[in-house]
Amino acid sequence: MQVRNEVKELRLLFEVLQILDSASDLSDNLETVLEVMAEHTGMMRGVITLLDERHGEIAIEAAYGMSPEAQSRGRYKLGEGITGKVVESGKPLVIPNVLVEPLFLNRTGSRGRKEAVSFVCVPIKMEGRVIGALSADRLFAESEALEEDMRLLTVLASLVAKAVRNRQEHHRMLEENRRLLDVLLEQTRPGMFVGTSPGLRAVLTQLAQVAPTSATVLLLGESGTGKELAANTIHAGSPRAGHPFVKVNCAALPEGLIESELFGHEKGAFTGAAGPRKGRFEAADGGTLFLDEIGELSLSTQVKLLRVLQEHEFERLGGLETRKVDVRVVAATSRNLEQMVRDGLFRQDLFYRLNVFPVSMPPLRERPEDVHPLIEHFLEKYGHTIGKRGLRVTPEAEALLLAHPWPGNIRELENVIERAVILTTDGLIRPSLLPPSMQASCPLSSLHGTLPEALERVERQLITQALRECRGNMGKAAQALGISERVMGLRMRKFALDYKTFRRWRS
Repeated sequence: MQVRNEVKELRLLFEVLQILDSASDLSDNLETVLEVMAEHTGMMRGVITLLDERHGEIAIEAAYGMSPEAQSRGRYKLGEGITGKVVESGKPLVIPNVLVEPLFLNRTGSRGRKEAVSFVCVPIKMEGRVIGALSADRLFAESEALEEDMRLLTVLASLVAKAVRNRQEHHRMLEENRRLLDVLLEQTRPGMFVGTSPGLRAVLTQLAQVAPTSATVLLLGESGTGKELAANTIHAGSPRAGHPFVKVNCAALPEGLIESELFGHEKGAFTGAAGPRKGRFEAADGGTLFLDEIGELSLSTQVKLLRVLQEHEFERLGGLETRKVDVRVVAATSRNLEQMVRDGLFRQDLFYRLNVFPVSMPPLRERPEDVHPLIEHFLEKYGHTIGKRGLRVTPEAEALLLAHPWPGNIRELENVIERAVILTTDGLIRPSLLPPSMQASCPLSSLHGTLPEALERVERQLITQALRECRGNMGKAAQALGISERVMGLRMRKFALDYKTFRRWRS
């Protein structure tokens, strides 16, 4: 009999461990634990309460055999009732019959007035500190059975404590990530990242995570997506922020000069080298070196770059002295480096060295909800620079801007708005001030891709335009489009649109 009970107990503990190790919500997991506990032990009810230390209140986190209404009533102060006594003292309590126990409050109202049940309550402890309690009801039982229940609940409470600790650690990490993200967002205003799209938020979260580290970062994405801004953000959020941030455009330097630019040279190293000169690595010592368009480097230069990344040392061109540097490298490319590795155009070992923490910058066509904020941002920026205030985009011009696929991404949009700001004489940005390629009488000329993709862009454009004109009023926008508010809400979720964003926009 004893062996059978031990096997049953082991099965219970194994099942509980599996439940708590799952990735589901902790409250759901704890409810499942209580359900399994009841099935294995025959207990009538089970409750897990946790202590809110800030308010000194104990509340039900999960329960089995109890209605939601009853659970909401299960709140206790420290020392109040059986549960409060256990949490306050850190010692378990066994009540053979709750009907004759004056401390038993039955605050939840889940037990009948004449229901003779036994009650076992044990503390949940984490690192020697009581964080809650695990309790269970069973039909009136002998003292030996209750002692066995107390022992089993104590073991289960320790497993629950570990799960709660894991959740707290997860929440702490999420909060730290949010804090870092907020810091970065603050650092990047007003002249850097603009927008609230999920794609941009995901990128900023990644930058917040990697910035405080010393990891090499590889920024991937089309031209004009903001890779240099991302590199700036990484440097600003790192411990190296007070040291140099040096930029090198590898595509802009001739093959014969790139090595000298990166590593420097000594006097007489080549014709015209009248004296020694520091390279970009030395200039960035202690700080960050941003290597833009790194895919343009020759294989011979890649070899030397790999050595610096691995050994943190190099020699100037024409020199013999080995120099040490402490530089964090952030690289960027618009090319497919993996394909270049397969084609023999980029060293595999260098690619692995650079690809420690890749970040993909989304193109503007995948961030359509950010087009409006970017337009507003550039209107303000260049309006201030040129001395023109109160600039507005006409609905016709805005429709063209929304329909445009922006192959040049944010840089193209910025150039278009700057040109229009220069040309306007009355503060209005009309279609005539946009580039000739965008001045089609019908936005159909800008549609591309498959039919479903084109229709989706038109749908998104119409919904965005309606929200802008109605200043974020979903009801009015839905009415204007001839659809229900429910359908409007579904479409907004589909396109990741937030009505609050449109409240700021000008007509």
